[in-house]
Amino acid sequence: MIDLPEKNDGLGQKYSEMPHGASSDAHKCEDSALLITQALEGVPNPQLIQAVRSHFGSCMQCLNALDLEIRFKLAMAQRATDKAPPSLQLRISESLQRIDLKDITISDL
Repeated sequence: MIDLPEKNDGLGQKYSEMPHGASSDAHKCEDSALLITQALEGVPNPQLIQAVRSHFGSCMQCLNALDLEIRFKLAMAQRATDKAPPSLQLRISESLQRIDLKDITISDL
């Protein structure tokens, strides 16, 4: 069985349980989306990602789906660190200063 963290998803299923009655030793493609989501949730855990990769075995469709989700998450994390252009930073700063003075209009947004 894949060692997923013990967390409740708010719907009553613990993450450590395999979805929809999957056996601990047999890979089922229909379970892959949930396993990928659980493995990539929050702070990346390389051991958990490797456990999911191992569970998928030689199923190239599921392995490719996992790799695609990893690449997507990395791209999104990188984009989150991009800075606004200086002109936009200045406009935001000026707007924030006027908020304190209650002198902002909808056109400033």
